[in-house]
Amino acid sequence: MESSEPAGRTDSGELTRRTFVVGTAAAVAVAGIGAGTAEAAAPTDGAVPAARAAGTGGFEWHGGRRGQWLAGDTHVHDDHSSDGSLPRQTSKQTKPGNLPVGDQIGQGERTGLDFMPLTDHRTYDQHWDPQWESSALLLVPGEEANGSPHAVVLGAVDVVVDGANPAGSAAFRHVQQSVWDVHAQDAIWSQAHPDDGEYTPAAGVNDNASVQGANLVEVLNVASDPDAEIDYAENRWNAGFRFGVSAASDCHFRELWGIAGPGQPTTRVFAPQRSVQGILDGFRNGHTTVSQNIQGPFLTLEADVDGDGEFEAIGGDEVVVRDHRLHKRAALRVRVQGGQGTTVHLYAAPGRSAGPVETFTPQTADETYEVPLALTGADHTWYRVEARSPGSASGAHANPGLPDQLRGATTPIFLSVGAPADPMPEIPLPVADTTADPAELVVGEQGEFAGFPDVAVDEEFTHIVAEVHENQATKVVYLRRSAKGKLTRALTLSGDSATARSPRVVASGARVWVVWQDELGQEQPHRPVILLANSTDGGRSFSAPRQLSSGVGRAVQPALALVDGTYPLVAWADNSVGAFDVFAQLIGVDSTPVNISAAGKTTSAGMPEDARSPRFPASLFPAIAVGGDGRAVVTWQDDRFDPDPLWTGHTPPAGQPASGGTDPDNWQILAAVRTASGRSWGAPVQVSAVTDRADRHPGLAIAADGTVVAIWESGALQSSGANLQLRSSRSTDGGTTWTPFEQVALAPQAMSQRAVLSCDPDGAVRAVWYDSRAADWRWKVFTATLTTGTGWSAAEQVTTRGNNTWPALDRGVVVFASDRAATRPQRDRTQQVYLSSLL
Repeated sequence: MESSEPAGRTDSGELTRRTFVVGTAAAVAVAGIGAGTAEAAAPTDGAVPAARAAGTGGFEWHGGRRGQWLAGDTHVHDDHSSDGSLPRQTSKQTKPGNLPVGDQIGQGERTGLDFMPLTDHRTYDQHWDPQWESSALLLVPGEEANGSPHAVVLGAVDVVVDGANPAGSAAFRHVQQSVWDVHAQDAIWSQAHPDDGEYTPAAGVNDNASVQGANLVEVLNVASDPDAEIDYAENRWNAGFRFGVSAASDCHFRELWGIAGPGQPTTRVFAPQRSVQGILDGFRNGHTTVSQNIQGPFLTLEADVDGDGEFEAIGGDEVVVRDHRLHKRAALRVRVQGGQGTTVHLYAAPGRSAGPVETFTPQTADETYEVPLALTGADHTWYRVEARSPGSASGAHANPGLPDQLRGATTPIFLSVGAPADPMPEIPLPVADTTADPAELVVGEQGEFAGFPDVAVDEEFTHIVAEVHENQATKVVYLRRSAKGKLTRALTLSGDSATARSPRVVASGARVWVVWQDELGQEQPHRPVILLANSTDGGRSFSAPRQLSSGVGRAVQPALALVDGTYPLVAWADNSVGAFDVFAQLIGVDSTPVNISAAGKTTSAGMPEDARSPRFPASLFPAIAVGGDGRAVVTWQDDRFDPDPLWTGHTPPAGQPASGGTDPDNWQILAAVRTASGRSWGAPVQVSAVTDRADRHPGLAIAADGTVVAIWESGALQSSGANLQLRSSRSTDGGTTWTPFEQVALAPQAMSQRAVLSCDPDGAVRAVWYDSRAADWRWKVFTATLTTGTGWSAAEQVTTRGNNTWPALDRGVVVFASDRAATRPQRDRTQQVYLSSLL
């Protein structure tokens, strides 16, 4: 290592600036990003080595932690957005599309990216496209959600619906509820192009800037004005908000692949593992840095706050010191790769308005600089790095006259004295309800995520399953609660797998069955399978899981019920045949799974000249109910009746005007019946047959008198700004014909989501769901019951404290996820599972 300036400490003990020329042979390698397999050895002498091999895909030690920098994009479109290609956008959606999912993914692969989402406008349907697969990229689930302002959601399990505010509410209420909804899924919420939603240079921040809990903010979106985005980010950091930076190609047009395709610009994330969960965790921690493209400039920032020579913090970290006077030898370390021709600035709060703390002019492909860090008594500050150079504008709306355009930037390192910062929004949130409710914590640790629970109640025990996210892994855990309230220790059923999700549980006597989906650690391509494990000793131990699905395509969203108290009936969504269909298998009776949704469905590969011409209607999110006579009913959401299933908006017939915009599909609820006497399934029948709604996420139960009851969430065919409501229908002939829908606990001013049904011990049908109608804006669990002759009761609030979501129900016992134990309004991941009896 060659020093270009004197190194060491002065007589006064202050650290002088040092420049290290790390490498001079070539610019940062780009084609091999993500391809390396070598791992850096852990230090043996207590020292933390400098970042090395950054950008090669190998593991390194950086900021005192082991991981790797993964390069990707966070905001990419295709023709599942109504304006997702140039012909459609310029013709107001009348011309054929030319940007299919497979082509956009292929461009990400050719660019050399490690990861990429497809973030189509207010839809999740791109994930049900058969082309959504890659062996080279980690495909991260994504959506560009909300009407205004836009937000990029990464890692959610389905579309995040943007509702409407009650009259008189603050304008950003629906946006804040979107953030909480996303965090209840342990997903990432990012502000998209904040200069077009939260901020303008002329007016400054607007009401939307008071939203708390954003994980990322775009500061280099090439479709907008990166300088305004940087100004917005600094404004929020100065107000105590803490989030990472992201870059976005916001690519809609293959015609611009050469200058604004996937990875132009690039977001790099420091991830402990090359996995979807590792990437999401890196985003959550703000461990990101952005550059104009995959070649760079690649900037990193580290801090040695305690002055011991070890750089223990990286961009995104919050460092809290008790007394700034104890840290006189603190330092920052800046590394610049591929930065020749740029000017690199180190800024401290308040940011650009105060000018840079230091400026560097890299002359070689890889240079590192150390700068003394003079801590002050200020409660909160931050440091960040950016690179600029003359030339082409950094974004479509950037000022082309600026002599230095933004080319790269890091997330700040945040420093606080005494305690980490809390945001100081212009408009505060309502004070959270702290009224006690009888809920009991059953799964989850402080600072970690546990969610998506399910429950099964028998005479002796309450059996609970949930997802636990920890150490970049998603695990399925099981535990049971005795009638006296004693909880067993959680048992991990998914073994060493880091990709287990969506558990469901049933029980009868000493027999317990749990089903879940699992990628078995392999995510390139995504190939989740359905696994079933059983216990014969009441949940004390479980068998090795049995794979039910074929392993071809993706098998997701399992549902589970018991027939005759003996035979598990498992249903799931599966695209092994092209379109997603619902498969079902009665374990111990059926030798193989049966496709129960394909009858009456038409699929087509479409025409090569129109990316929007393929037709692969999807059957998704099954629910099961079993009657006392052994009859089984499976229901699901299905878009086969939409004019162009899976595509937002509708391509009009020749000579007719365009329609639909980004409106959702005409999803309907369908059902299939398996009689007790037969071993075959009937053809699918319509449960909800309206053509002006998007009906999704059904729940199902069979009452003591044999009536089959379905419930679902129903939304207007409107992309945003309309609340979901609950609807229900009944069948008195075992599920063959269904009554017209009726409303359940309608509150037009509120969003009602994810309803599930179960029978109370007396046979009455009960619903639970989560809802936004509470005065403190937080999501709460509500319940209602169905009474013969009088219909559904009024809604009754079940929970009070915090956000409470994703309820599951059995025999009057509800489990749900809640952030009530979180201690900070931002950067506190705490989500735990609670249990409450409704009887």
